[in-house]
Amino acid sequence: MRETYWNCYKKIAYQFFYYKRFQIFLNAVNNGITAFCGLTALSSVAAWGLWKSYPLLWSFLICMAQLVQAIFPKLPYNDMLCSTKFMICSLDKLLLSIRHSWLEIDVYDYTDEHILEIIAKYEAQYSELVSQFYSGTYLPEIRYCEKKAEEECIAYFNTYYPQ
Repeated sequence: MRETYWNCYKKIAYQFFYYKRFQIFLNAVNNGITAFCGLTALSSVAAWGLWKSYPLLWSFLICMAQLVQAIFPKLPYNDMLCSTKFMICSLDKLLLSIRHSWLEIDVYDYTDEHILEIIAKYEAQYSELVSQFYSGTYLPEIRYCEKKAEEECIAYFNTYYPQ
C-alpha cells in the first residue's frame, strides 16, 4: 500500500511541476505576442520612408498586429493562464500535506486501510482543484512542458528523498 501512496504522491508532484512549466510557457507566448504587436506598431511609425518601397508588407504587418491585438484577450489560453496561477498555489499546499503524510506513514505503522483513506482524500482534493479551476477543460499536452516537469519532479524527489 505504501507503493500506491508513493505513486499517488509522484503523480500529484508531476502535475504540480507541469502546471508551473505550463504557466512559464504561456507567459513566454504572451510576451512574444505582446512584443510582436508593440514592435510592429512602433516600426510602422518609424519606417514612414519605407512605406513607399514596401506598402503591401507594411499594410500586412499592421493588419496582422491589429488583428492579434483585437483577438488577444479572447484567446482561450488566457483563461487557462489565470486558472493555472491559482492552481499552482493550491497544489503547492496539497503537495506539502502529501509530503507530511508520507513522513507520518514512515514514522507510524499505518494499516493499509488507513493509507487507502489518505490516498482517497488526496486524490479527491486534487480532483476538486481541477474542477474548481478548470471546470471541464484540460491543459494541452506540450512536450516541452512535460519534459521539464519530469526533470523538476526527479530533482524534487532527489532533494527530499536522496537515494
